[in-house]
Amino acid sequence: MEDFQIKEKEIIVCDRDFILRNLKLIPSEQSESEDFLKLETDWAVDRAESEHSRIIAVENPEELFEYFDGIKTIKPDRVSRPKGDTTFFTSAGVQHIETIFRETGKLERESFVVAQPVIRSQFMDRVKEGTSTSFVNFSVGHIDSTPEEFLASCKALIKLIHGRGGDSKNLRFKVENTPDQWGRRKFTKTVFTVYVNSIEVGECVYMHDYPVVDDQKVNITDVGLGVERLNFALEPGGHFFPEFGVFYEKAGEDDVVGLIDCVRTAVLIAREDIQPSNHDAGYRLRQLSRRFVSRNKNHGFDMVELVHIAYKYWEKWGSPATVGEEDVARIIQTENDRNYNALLLTLLKQEGESVYIEINQPTDKFLKQLRVSLPKSKTLIDKIIGKLE
Repeated sequence: MEDFQIKEKEIIVCDRDFILRNLKLIPSEQSESEDFLKLETDWAVDRAESEHSRIIAVENPEELFEYFDGIKTIKPDRVSRPKGDTTFFTSAGVQHIETIFRETGKLERESFVVAQPVIRSQFMDRVKEGTSTSFVNFSVGHIDSTPEEFLASCKALIKLIHGRGGDSKNLRFKVENTPDQWGRRKFTKTVFTVYVNSIEVGECVYMHDYPVVDDQKVNITDVGLGVERLNFALEPGGHFFPEFGVFYEKAGEDDVVGLIDCVRTAVLIAREDIQPSNHDAGYRLRQLSRRFVSRNKNHGFDMVELVHIAYKYWEKWGSPATVGEEDVARIIQTENDRNYNALLLTLLKQEGESVYIEINQPTDKFLKQLRVSLPKSKTLIDKIIGKLE
């Protein structure tokens, strides 16, 4: 009788060694950190194209979708998450998986690509040129993914960055395994992070055995790319928010970014008809307004012009809106007036003048009442107002 042997299917472990071996990554001798890697060969480079390669900013989602042709393109989720989700705001395109599970109660094999405007309010006091609380997270998600598909996604991300003008010699990488948690769901992930020189621009994440329900676990691949960060990294000497270029001429870079970021993110929130409040998403909007008023006191940036530029920007990237531009400007201006009035009273109190006036009103009416209430303090009031303009 012929001896039949059953060959077991090879089990591929998606770990650091698997990635380094298949992407041909080696330690980067140009980096001070031993963790940084580089490409051993220029396999990502198309010789014919590289001779004519030039730096091109990503101007719209269609320019990114072309790199992932054949994968279903979806519309961005709303920035404001429904009650019961893990965060107040959508913080990454892969969070659409939470939307799928909420709507269907299950996760099946599926792939999608999305240009998702996101908010990460934890960066509120760390904003500078290159870091912001809101940005476009271009994401490719693969549910029930394999290690081979993850590897293909890593290669696609590298080729995308090279295709936009990133020189392979300037690409650096990190690979690590870390624990993670979404709400109550705990899992381990393998993270492949891509840098242009020292600026992080994107990552591929392989989530091992993501727990859907008690008896179901799936592997998930997530490709995440920060559009603004990529453009910033590929254009040395350029600005993080080039749409607001005229404002960079009026103050230092980090001051400008801090002001612009407040308005960009506030617009993204207010477009969904979220009103300022002392709770949840509304409180984040209130915080942004306070920071704008404080940061703008020595610059006098035109809030209406900032709102207009920001509104058009998010509209271009497909962010769903329920409130028009004029109403968004009204929502933000009303809250700015409130916080300006409160700041003025605080500064007066520091000078020994304590008075109660309702701050929830337009600033011009507030100032009239203030001058009537403190007729002997006109010079002091004008001095403080001068510092705020």
